[in-house]
Amino acid sequence: SNPACFPLSKPAGGAGGAAAMVSMVRLLVDRGKFCHMVRSRGFIMSAIVAFLSGVASGVLYYYDSSRGGQFIEKLVPTEVVFNVFITFCALVLGFRTAHALTRYTDAAMYLHKLSACWFDTASTLFSFCRPSKADNEAVDQFQQTLLRLISVTSALSLEALQGASWCPKFRFEVVGLSELDDATQREIVQAEHRVEFVFQMMQQLCIDGMDSGVLNVPAPILTRSFQEMSGALLTFHEAKKLAAVQMPYTYIVITATLLVSAAVCMPFMMALYTQGWWSSFFFTMSGTFLLWSTNCMNESLDNPFTIESQALDPSGMQVELNKQLLQLLMQRSLPTASTTPSEQSRGSLQSWSDRTRHSLEIGCVVGPARLSNVERSIGNNATIPPSLDIAAQPRPVPRRGEDPSHIRAPPNGAA
Repeated sequence: SNPACFPLSKPAGGAGGAAAMVSMVRLLVDRGKFCHMVRSRGFIMSAIVAFLSGVASGVLYYYDSSRGGQFIEKLVPTEVVFNVFITFCALVLGFRTAHALTRYTDAAMYLHKLSACWFDTASTLFSFCRPSKADNEAVDQFQQTLLRLISVTSALSLEALQGASWCPKFRFEVVGLSELDDATQREIVQAEHRVEFVFQMMQQLCIDGMDSGVLNVPAPILTRSFQEMSGALLTFHEAKKLAAVQMPYTYIVITATLLVSAAVCMPFMMALYTQGWWSSFFFTMSGTFLLWSTNCMNESLDNPFTIESQALDPSGMQVELNKQLLQLLMQRSLPTASTTPSEQSRGSLQSWSDRTRHSLEIGCVVGPARLSNVERSIGNNATIPPSLDIAAQPRPVPRRGEDPSHIRAPPNGAA
């Protein structure tokens, strides 16, 4: 099935669990993410420390065996002390992991909310241009400029959320940046706070649109767009705390001290309580690697917007927003949606039959393949092909004794 089609019904029985298991397996065997994890700085450092700790454990076991098993027993504390120490390390890392996952979920929420606010701003302002009394050239100039400024603001805000300049960063696409006038481009580049600078440009553009008659709607209604712009800027600054505010320095030092202590103490304990130098090496290396890799993962999630974390895809969100903005340009010249209900179906409720659902599923699969042709036809003021024109499809006729409200959809997918 086409991934663009939303699920029309829940899978019966254990199909849902099987689908979740398949999705989990696909995520685990994702080659790109796995290779990035293995090449990450935290994974390499954890592997090196764990290997050295495992080698030390094997050497200690061999040396203790040659001394008759009396060397390590005189140095290490009792088993209870070691268990308490490892439990304390696990509690600290558990708190650190919970904090990191909270930052990740907050970052995902801010990312989607920011994109939604920018699109809602553009959508409302485009809609407010429909009753405009200004000439078409002025309206087109306003919409084209607004679209580019929103795309630039979104890209600048996502770029600012990545933090320090020395880290590798995502690259963001911008709609028509070179088509802005040279003075505007130069001022944006030279601005110290670029997001706020372009944000103010958008507000000034809307006020000038009100004065020129492009936005010919009452001021209380136009307030909706300014509220959405303010919501986007507020969301940006709320998300910025994830990039600007790190964990307290004291907590970072305490965590690092515990990890180093665990890497030093674990070889002695494993050499004492395991049988054979190989098992001592393996268990020491495994335990040390799990502790260190968990902490490194938590550190990478301190700012989930960066490339290093591989947690979110801000670049993909920017591409999706650009597509939505370009769709607004295509949609602005379309006529207002209308209906032509028959006397039999006026005011009635139609049921969702299996055949109608099957027809819509076929439409989800076939539709995107022909969407580009439809867009070109609309852009050239040409007629839509009969196979996609709902109005050109013959109306189904109910059978004798069949309720008109349960009428079936035609086999080619028109409803």
